[in-house]
Amino acid sequence: MTNVSMINYSTRDFATKEQLELYLLRQEKAFTPEVIKLFTEAGMLRRVVTQIWNKEQSYRVGIIFEYRDHDAYQNCQALLEQYYLPAVEGLTTKVVGSRGVVVHEFVAEDFGD
Repeated sequence: MTNVSMINYSTRDFATKEQLELYLLRQEKAFTPEVIKLFTEAGMLRRVVTQIWNKEQSYRVGIIFEYRDHDAYQNCQALLEQYYLPAVEGLTTKVVGSRGVVVHEFVAEDFGD
């Protein structure tokens, strides 16, 4: 069992492969070790960016944000506005976001090794 209680999952669709690659570069630059420390201190437990590969002619990423609790989610919103949104500003994307609370989970014993 993990201590994650709230998850935000978003997808971002890009018009071109170049726009997707630019996004990946910009978001990587935005999350410096110092910025990551701010997020973890605010209660973000994990962030994962995936490049979706099973949709032909699609340039899409999936982004998972895992938070300790609702307060952590709230605390991180200002940090996202300060550090993340300016980094990806100007990219034309379609974003679909979903937020949920964990109701079932299993974790492999060697997860995190």
